[in-house]
Amino acid sequence: MLILLSYAAVVVFVVGAVYRTWKIRRMPMHLRWELAPVPHEKGKAYYGGSYFEDHEWWTKRREKSLANELWYMFQEIVFLKGIWKHKRDLWYFSFPFHFGGLYLVGASVGLLFLGAISGLNGSFASVLNILIEVLLGTGYLMGGFGVLGLLYRRLNDPDVKPFSTFAHYFNLLFLLGIYASGLYAMFSMQRFVADLTGFAVSLITFNPDFELAAPAVLHVFLACAFLIYLPFTYMMHFIAKYFFYHDIRWNDEPMTAGGKMEKEVTRLLGQKTTWSAPHINGQGKKTWVDVATEEVKK
Repeated sequence: MLILLSYAAVVVFVVGAVYRTWKIRRMPMHLRWELAPVPHEKGKAYYGGSYFEDHEWWTKRREKSLANELWYMFQEIVFLKGIWKHKRDLWYFSFPFHFGGLYLVGASVGLLFLGAISGLNGSFASVLNILIEVLLGTGYLMGGFGVLGLLYRRLNDPDVKPFSTFAHYFNLLFLLGIYASGLYAMFSMQRFVADLTGFAVSLITFNPDFELAAPAVLHVFLACAFLIYLPFTYMMHFIAKYFFYHDIRWNDEPMTAGGKMEKEVTRLLGQKTTWSAPHINGQGKKTWVDVATEEVKK
């Protein structure tokens, strides 16, 4: 049953992630921020400039730097640069939550399957098991600390508490259960990593003949359940964040006559408005062009 649950978890997560990505990709064009600097601005981003400051910029070839953009993304994904800069007191909990609870634990799972696929034995297997155990233990501790800190913030911070829902608390407690069960299994089992590697071998070889102690079974069960649950939650923001940065925050492509962007904007402006606000009063009859061009009644 645990093997079947593991297969189901991977399939549901992959299908759910692909579907959510497809849905986000098909959403209408969003209003762009158009704020400088944009990391891919070559030679200008470091001081906050943009190509708009150039004389007759529309006649000149734009230069972009993929390296600058990737470096910014690396800092944001790994070190949560934005939170460090704008919400430092939150970073002290959010960073260990993401880096330890997600990245270190995720890297440990990858190494588990690497060891299972390669079939290492002897001293190499021992070194790999020690590395995995260190990464897992550190990840569980950092993740648990981050969860407790974020729970405290949601319960006590007046800037966050009013916007905290049942789903926020449930998700954090769910993750706390995974980290706590992992720590319990690690300290209560003598061969925690080795047994997990054996379980990974069973998954790869489609062989249900394996032994796993009850603490590890509970830990794996919770992890698989979370993987199934994840695609249907707001925690899929790690996918949405890519589109937010590239399509909204960093999208500085100029609109050209007859281009793809102009056609899309024209199509969207021709849609009917159904807003009931008095200043709109669309009633499903007016288009956005009508709303934007008509005089407002005083």
